[in-house]
Amino acid sequence: MASQNFSISKIAIFITTAVTLSFSYIPTHASCASPLNGGNFEGQTSQRVSSPWIGEGRVGIDRGLGYSNSGRNNAWMRNASGWNGIRQRVRLQPNTQYQLTVYARTSANVTDGYFGVRDARQKVFSEIKFGSLPRYTPLTLSFRTGNETTYNIFTGFWALGQDSWVQVDDYRLTGGSCADVELVPANN
Repeated sequence: MASQNFSISKIAIFITTAVTLSFSYIPTHASCASPLNGGNFEGQTSQRVSSPWIGEGRVGIDRGLGYSNSGRNNAWMRNASGWNGIRQRVRLQPNTQYQLTVYARTSANVTDGYFGVRDARQKVFSEIKFGSLPRYTPLTLSFRTGNETTYNIFTGFWALGQDSWVQVDDYRLTGGSCADVELVPANN
């Protein structure tokens, strides 16, 4: 009996050692959590814009309608008047370089579209203006944060008296301490 227990103990130690050594040789890759969450809108569960995004004006989510740049979903803004947009609050490193990208397309009559970053008080920090984009087109903004850590990523347009729309998808924010890797969306 003692001999049998000794053999079982040897087998258990051998298995434990083999498993431990196997796991220690699995290559791992460093990743950085992006301060931007849900940039592809795949996590949106209804046609209403929901957290982490905030709607401004008449906005919504196209779910599985074939209007996205990639995946199944995208966000839209559509109206005949006023400001219509979406935004997301993010925490960024102070005095740091970032690059923000979105894919956007619009109706032919859009002339006053804006994509960029606002500060914590919703004052424009850095932005680019866009007009008519008949196909999904990447818009890219490089910016350097100031001393603050809270910013708002936004895209929107001023509708000027006639039905107009903007669709957006595939936001990406890179930079900070992970400037050399593409950041993957993560919860804040």
